[in-house]
Formats: sequence, C-alpha cells, structure tokens
Amino acid sequence: LLAQEAGLKVRRHPGDVATEPDSSTGLVQVSLQGTPHQVSGTVQGSTPVLRQINGATFKLPAPLSGPLLIYRAKASDTSALATLTGLLSKAGAQLLSYHSSSTVAGEQWSVVGLSAPLPNLSELKPRVTEISQLHL
Repeated sequence: LLAQEAGLKVRRHPGDVATEPDSSTGLVQVSLQGTPHQVSGTVQGSTPVLRQINGATFKLPAPLSGPLLIYRAKASDTSALATLTGLLSKAGAQLLSYHSSSTVAGEQWSVVGLSAPLPNLSELKPRVTEISQLHL
C-alpha cells in the first residue's frame, strides 16, 4: 500500500510475500530498472525501512523516504562514495543519510538519503555495479 501511494507500480502474485519469523518483516521481490531483487523491510513509526536486499543485511535499517540513491559496489572500492560527495557538491544537494549493507560476494549495497535528486549520475555509474535513484 505504501509503495502504491508513492506512485510505484505494485503487482502481487500468490506466494510473492513471505513473512519472516518476527512477523513484522515482509519479504518481497521488487524490480529496480528491470532487475529483480529480494528485499525485506518493515515500518518504523510511519517510515518504511529496508532491512535486507539480496541477502545483504543492513545493521541499521535504511529509511525509505524522500529522494534516495540505491547502489551496489565492490566493498573494497571507496571511490563511489567519494564521487557521490563530489556530485552532491556540484548539484548543491546534501547527503542526509547513508546506510551500507553487509558484504555479499565482495559487494555492498548503499542506500543514500538526499536533500534533492541528482540531475546526472554519469560520473558515478562507472564506479558501481548497479544504481537506481527514486523518490518515495
């Protein structure tokens, strides 16, 4: 329901949602730019939060609100974050939150809360495996 209210297309098929043992977390499959991902999350207060994506867990759940940048990059390569801060500076935007996941197959997911969407991600794309920008 929250995804639909945010303007995201939601299709539910029987068996798509599995409840995890604590019963407050749902496991769903979503697509970012056509690529399917398994994610789990919950709602804290009135804010949806991401707990896991494709088996990579967030130590602190990542809030899913406002302009967001979600990307996957090699855990050993810190150039993506350095490039991102440069892009934010050029755009006059601020980094409001940053959450990184555990490492799976040498890569980490990052969820970045922004004060405004970035107009151009071309400098960042060569430094990441996958990237999506959305506004929730």
